[in-house]
Amino acid sequence: MEIYMPHAVNDIRIGEAFNHLFRIILKMENSDDDDFIWNFQYTAFVTPFFLLPLMLYRDKCGKNVVCKNISDSVKSYLDSIHFEGGVVADSVSDFHNYMEYFSMKKYIPIIKFPGCKSKDSIKNDILSVAENIMIRQLNIEGELRKALSYMLTETIDNISEHSESEFGYIFAQYYPSKSYIDICIADNGISILGSYVKSGKGGITNDVEALKSAGKGISTKNLPDTENRGYGISTCKRMLSKGLGGTYFLLSGQAFHLMSEEETSYIGLPDYIKWDGTIVALRIPYKEERMFNFYEYLDGE
Repeated sequence: MEIYMPHAVNDIRIGEAFNHLFRIILKMENSDDDDFIWNFQYTAFVTPFFLLPLMLYRDKCGKNVVCKNISDSVKSYLDSIHFEGGVVADSVSDFHNYMEYFSMKKYIPIIKFPGCKSKDSIKNDILSVAENIMIRQLNIEGELRKALSYMLTETIDNISEHSESEFGYIFAQYYPSKSYIDICIADNGISILGSYVKSGKGGITNDVEALKSAGKGISTKNLPDTENRGYGISTCKRMLSKGLGGTYFLLSGQAFHLMSEEETSYIGLPDYIKWDGTIVALRIPYKEERMFNFYEYLDGE
């Protein structure tokens, strides 16, 4: 079967990237074919929120996928971000030196990092390098730098603490003309609902309830002192949307949550649409003049 990739993924509406993604997944899952062609003939513009989940699905779907008719410009971009599987961070002998190449770019490539807690030192090293590269690329400091560091740390830590995924992935692209950075962090783990179910938390029976509980800071751990911290999602989304004027998007299982200055929504997906794992999409403005106090958003954690 041949599937045409979108002409352009609208980068204004974050949800559009996932609409395109699920259109592709549904066609493949509803087909008896084992061999697929992804035709990029009309594709001119793609984004991290589309490309990282697309790569993860391709690698886990168990089907043979061949990409064809890719323009030179799109192919150059896909090669640069390592769309064929990501940079396997713990297999690079000198990861710090390797990442220096990207310090003058407008992106960091797809990085594949260990998801298990036993390799926290590797994960923390990767996190530090990726964070420092983005900070240097964007030339940010002060309160915004603290916020970026916090959101990256909390989101990536959740993969090793909750997802039970062998690997996590991060990919980022910034847009100087629009003054924001898009960061996508994803895993193929047990989902937020799966984490609650495994922990024995009663009363949480579907993905929407799980996202709402995580958004309120309800922990999956049966420890009183973790009850107000949970996944760190509550603080991250308030800090990003209310403090920085950005957008927080969370997809897990059969539900997604979006929070911006203008809206907050929890949406359950149809039975035939599901993401096995969790995807976090962060749109972070980095030059808008705003009164922002990082520590104000840590209250109540």
